[in-house]
Amino acid sequence: MIVEEPFKVNKLDQPLPLWIMLFIPIWIVLLLSVMVFPFARDWRWITGWIFVITISINITVSYMIINKKNPRVLRNRSKLKKTGLTEDTRQAASSDRFVYPLMAIGFFGAMILPALGHRYNWYALPFPIAMVGVIIMNIGVAIINIATLQNSYASKILDINEGQMLVDTGLYSHVRHPLYSGAIVMGFFIPIALGSL
Repeated sequence: MIVEEPFKVNKLDQPLPLWIMLFIPIWIVLLLSVMVFPFARDWRWITGWIFVITISINITVSYMIINKKNPRVLRNRSKLKKTGLTEDTRQAASSDRFVYPLMAIGFFGAMILPALGHRYNWYALPFPIAMVGVIIMNIGVAIINIATLQNSYASKILDINEGQMLVDTGLYSHVRHPLYSGAIVMGFFIPIALGSL
């Protein structure tokens, strides 16, 4: 008689605890508020609040879905240390040291400059155009999150994991890097969502 071992669930595939998931919107609102309102010096700035609240809702709902359907990807994206590099991939992965600071400057600058524009009364886009920017920016965020859901190995850092396969379905069947595509859409429309050229 053969005795089968009980099926063991990999810790990476277990959903994150609810308290962590509930912390996400708080963290996002705090982070974005710090990047927008102190520079604008106006905590009553409606366009700023629409930006902060819509992107927070978008990310929170997306992460709740990802946590239920593919929790491994959230754990992979929270890694800060590369674990699967080989000599062949180490040089390509070193580009993260240059790419991430440039991305951070662009991302934070896209929020800070419009906030300064609001503070100093630089030219502001009409409110309806800003709301179109909010919609398109959130489409970019949704593209990022859909791509994240479809790729269990999606990571913030260039890394290679054991058993990793090339994803060529879903958004990945249309574009090789849908995460970057979504990030570009989001990045270009953040200033417009904040009413700035």
